[in-house]
Amino acid sequence: MSTTKGQGRFNAVDHHAWHRVAIWLRRKHSIPSSQLKRFCDQGWRFADGDTAFLGASSVMIERYRYRGTRIPTPWTIDSAAGTG
Repeated sequence: MSTTKGQGRFNAVDHHAWHRVAIWLRRKHSIPSSQLKRFCDQGWRFADGDTAFLGASSVMIERYRYRGTRIPTPWTIDSAAGTG
C-alpha cells in the first residue's frame, strides 16, 4: 500500500502527538513506559471511556476542487460599488 504525501504528513503529526500525550501521561501519573498500556483500549490507542485518540491520519484526504467564482461570499459586489 503506497501512501500519499498527505497521508505521510498526517502520520508524522500522529506520531508526534502520540508521543507528547504519552510523555504527559507518564509525568502526570508517575509511571514507567511499561505501564503506559493501561491507558489504551485497542493496541496502543489512548482511550478513556467512550473517548479515544483517533489522530489526524483517521481524517479522509480529499483533493480540493477548484470552484472559481462559484465560492459564496458574504459581500455583494453591487452594494460595495454603490457606496462612497
